[in-house]
Parts: sequence; structure tokens; C-alpha cells
Amino acid sequence: MKNRRFPLIFVASVFGIVAWASVTLREEYQVTMTVPFVLEGTPPGQAMKSPLPRTIQLKFRGDGWKLAALMLGREPKLVFSVAELPSSNRLIVFNDVAERLSLSSGIRLVEMKPDSVRVELDRAAVKTIPVLLDCALAYREGYGQVGGTMITPESVAITGAESVLKNITSWRTERRTFDDLKGPVVEEIPLASPGAADLAFSVSAVRVGINVEAFAEKVFYGLPVEVTSVPGDREVILIPPKIEVVVRAGIRQLAALTTPDFRVSADYAVIAADTTGSVDVSINAPAGVQLVAKRPDHLQYIVRRRL
Repeated sequence: MKNRRFPLIFVASVFGIVAWASVTLREEYQVTMTVPFVLEGTPPGQAMKSPLPRTIQLKFRGDGWKLAALMLGREPKLVFSVAELPSSNRLIVFNDVAERLSLSSGIRLVEMKPDSVRVELDRAAVKTIPVLLDCALAYREGYGQVGGTMITPESVAITGAESVLKNITSWRTERRTFDDLKGPVVEEIPLASPGAADLAFSVSAVRVGINVEAFAEKVFYGLPVEVTSVPGDREVILIPPKIEVVVRAGIRQLAALTTPDFRVSADYAVIAADTTGSVDVSINAPAGVQLVAKRPDHLQYIVRRRL
């Protein structure tokens, strides 16, 4: 007996739902849809000066059944052509959108956001700018980057409105984070999206190479100190005349380094203005080499008239 009741209950429930929906959907409702917006036919030699929306939000009002059919059917799409817009005022407003939509009777458009779309054109131009890597690097203990970061290609050609390009001086890659690095990084990274801006790029991604090696420290002794910009009638004697430095770098890079790879100098102008009797020195080391310490930290000096 219970088995016979179940089909009856099910049929009655379905009938009730259909009856309720039939009555309810006869009433008037509002629905909001986000539809793609496409502008075609940009004239040759021109480009969009101002960003265009990718989508437009439309609000419809009408019979519930027809609104349901609209939402479940093929997604509306707004497609306009530059040629059909008056050159004196290229502005797409509510009435233009309402006329473009093929709506069944009983459905009407009541609102759109944004409420208008202005189409501004400018002369197209091409500009070549450097690519900047946007990334965060974290190394495993005892490892670090050796040498510079390789980006291929180093620059990208951008095509767009002349007035837009004049404010663009470089372009970044998408953000990347690399953790616990203990070996080289070789990866293709896309360029950052231009968003709504009408820009075209000569490449969509760049190849990035970062050399990561185990680090070590090494001491270089007897680096001579040069005094720069000394007047012809003056002579400077440094005490001591040489220093030693402790540097950190990749193991292979350290093995190839020699004393002449470092330039140690003191500026005569700094010595002439000093009142303490000692002067600091500047150390020019190869790229990728970190200065850990120098000994001594300061040098004493004697300035005398050249004989």
C-alpha cells in the first residue's frame, strides 16, 4: 500500500509545483544580466583613446515566463561598429542599446550600466619600451643569485593610441613568487594585462633566466687604494695604503675572481673636507658580488704639498 502511495504523492507534488510556477511566472519581474560589449571596425591608422567596457549590465522587466526564457536562452551580445556611429559624437546611449537588442514582446529594457559608452579615437602609434620583471625571490639558506636577470626579449613594441602611449615608459610582467630557490630559474612569464586599454603587444610573454648557486665567502688581501681627483700640487699618503675585503658570491664566480676585479678608491674632496683625520673608501666589485666586510674600516691620511 505504501509503495502505491509514493507515485501518487510524487505526481501530486510535481503538479502542484507546475501549477504554482504557472501562476507565479505570469506576474511581472525584473532581472539583471551582464552581456559582452564589442566594438568593431576601428579605422586603419587609428586606435581607441579611452578604455571601453568589456561588458554592460542590463536590467529587463517583463513577464516571468519570457524573462526565464531570456535567461535560459542564448546569451545576448552587444556588437556595434565604429562606422555606424556619427563622427561628431560617438556616444552609445540607452536607446541605441535598446534598438540593438532583439527582445520578444512583453520584455523591455529599463536600465543599463554604464548609462553610456563614449568612443574616442586617436592616431595609432607604435612604441618600444623595456620589460620589467615583477617577481619576489626567496633563496634557500646559503644560496643566492649570481649575475643579472636575463629577460628575452628585453623590450616590447606596443601599438595603441598616441595619447595613451606617451605616458607609458615600461611594461611589467605578471607577478610571480619563487620560494626556496637553490638552482637556476628559467620560466616564460606573460606580460601584465592592459585591462580595458586598447593596446596590442609584439609578444605576449618573455623568457626569464635567473642563475642561482650556492654562496660562499672569500677574503681578498692587499687591494690598493686609489685617491681620485688629487690636485697637481698635492700628494696624499694613506695609512695603510692597502686593505682587505670579505665578499660573498656564488662558488663558481668566487673561484674566477682576482684582486684586479676590485677597485678601491677615496675621493680627495672628501679628504679635504674631513675633520676627523680618517676617511672611508668606496669599493667597486663585480656584479653579483656582495661586500661582507672591509679591513680596516677607515684609513688615516697625510696630505702634503708635492715637491
